[in-house]
Amino acid sequence: MACFPERTELDGSCELVPNTLLDCRAEGYEGELLRAGLVGYACTGKMRPDLDATMSEGVPMGLVCANKGPLDDGRESYCCTEDVVTCAYDPTMECDEGNSGYECYGNNRPESLNPSLLCSNGTSERGLYHYCCTGQPEPSPCIEEPAVTCDTRLLGFRCEGSRGPRGEDYGPNRSRADYYYPLCTVAEQLPNPALKGYCCYMTLTPPVGATCVQHPSVPGCESGRFGFACYGPDTPEDDYPPMDCPDPGFPGRSAEGYEAKLYCCDFT
Repeated sequence: MACFPERTELDGSCELVPNTLLDCRAEGYEGELLRAGLVGYACTGKMRPDLDATMSEGVPMGLVCANKGPLDDGRESYCCTEDVVTCAYDPTMECDEGNSGYECYGNNRPESLNPSLLCSNGTSERGLYHYCCTGQPEPSPCIEEPAVTCDTRLLGFRCEGSRGPRGEDYGPNRSRADYYYPLCTVAEQLPNPALKGYCCYMTLTPPVGATCVQHPSVPGCESGRFGFACYGPDTPEDDYPPMDCPDPGFPGRSAEGYEAKLYCCDFT
């Protein structure tokens, strides 16, 4: 059963192009370009090569494509899996500009099927995982940093700018499965004024029904501690057992601007 837009709703067309026109090799761990079983397409109008996705017995099936930007002739280019896989483009997902949504079955993240993609953490819904991915990734502002002094159970990061660490920053040589939703400390200013340090608890999954979320700037919560905003009756200690919150919560607003009870906690 089809579950994505019909081709008749969109203008344009796609055609296969040779690797002399579009190089679909992917970067290896050492930075070398390797063949990755991908093929190149060039498309006009609003067409994409992956719009023939279907849903079969609850499993999405389709090509997984990475948008590589316009060719010299103005057509949009894509590097795609050669065959249909258990992952499909999902145009209904809300992703940041330059990212596309994908719906996948099982443990295969989109970039394990198409290594020219870079994807966010997945969110699970009814046995399927949803991702936002880009085929034109920019270098992450956050990298693992052993020089950031942390508890041995926490992982150190240094970040440039205001964005904190995310699960996809956990390093290409480790599993980036969808169980890494880091809880990170309030930022510490590093000697370089452009950089901030974080200590993150990386192996924690958001518990089902949790009403407390991370807040990077709880008033009065100093660097090295963990800030939270709670929307319901839970406390951070209820939702995240490693946390110890010695002071009662106080009313305020979450990082997203919603009314919440705010806490400042320690990792124990």
